[in-house]
Amino acid sequence: MCVDYRGLSVADITELRRELKKNGSFGRVVKNTLAKISVEKGLAGKKDGDVKRFSDLLEGPSFLAFSFEDPVRPAKVITKFVKDKQKLAIKGAWVDGAFVEGKGVEVLASMPGREEVLSQLLRLLNTPATQLVRLLNAPAQQTVQVLEAHRRNLEGKAA
Repeated sequence: MCVDYRGLSVADITELRRELKKNGSFGRVVKNTLAKISVEKGLAGKKDGDVKRFSDLLEGPSFLAFSFEDPVRPAKVITKFVKDKQKLAIKGAWVDGAFVEGKGVEVLASMPGREEVLSQLLRLLNTPATQLVRLLNAPAQQTVQVLEAHRRNLEGKAA
């Protein structure tokens, strides 16, 4: 993810880097010429138009944020930081082999993260098993309820 950090102090950038690190991401202020060389070599073989668009973002002050595990993490941190400080400008990002515009990064930040998706999937997979256990226990519960009602009935006649 590429961000224009004009207007941020060194303390603000340090705070942003700390927030990124807390969330398992990284952030660096980069030299544009070196970043362009890295982009062109690292993304060789990808769609040339997308690589060019991402490479064109590297103009002016550039801060790159990235994560090796989850592309949503840095997007969430950056968009939250933009709302708080209102000095950052999201230029765009490279996500899973494709270029994403600045507005797309905001949409990406609103999506659930990897852990959230995995927990939702696990919950979805567990639902049929839970319902099956309830269904199998239902006859036993009904039998116990009938016996309990019969016991109460007998106790009521004996008293």
